[in-house]
Amino acid sequence: MPWRYPVIIRRWVVISVDEEAKLLIITNSKDTDGFPVTEKQEIPVFVRQKSVTRAEFYEALRSNIQIKMVLETRREDWELSAHMVGKKKEYASQIEYDGSVYDIVRTYRNDKSMIEIICS
Repeated sequence: MPWRYPVIIRRWVVISVDEEAKLLIITNSKDTDGFPVTEKQEIPVFVRQKSVTRAEFYEALRSNIQIKMVLETRREDWELSAHMVGKKKEYASQIEYDGSVYDIVRTYRNDKSMIEIICS
C-alpha cells in the first residue's frame, strides 16, 4: 500500500494587499537670487490601508482635524524619508496614495517592524 498525504488540509489565508504610495519630502529654500524655491522629493513605498478607529476619529475631530485614512508601512521604508533640518531629524510630511495627496498628522509604531501613518 503506497503512502498517502494526511486527509487534513489546512488553508492559509493571507490578507496582504500592498499598494504603492509615495512619501513626499517638501523643502523650502532660496535660490542664488534670493527667491523662494520649493523642492519635492518622492520616495516610493508599499503600504496597506487600514480603517480609522472610531475613538481616534472622534478624538481628532475635537481638535478640528479630520482623519481620512490610516496607512501601514514597514519601518525601514519610513526611515528612508528621514532627513535633517538644521540639527533636527524630520520625516516626510505628506503622502501620495491612490492619486491624492494627504497630510501626515502623526505616526504610530504598532510593533517592531510596522508603522501606522495617520493621514488627513
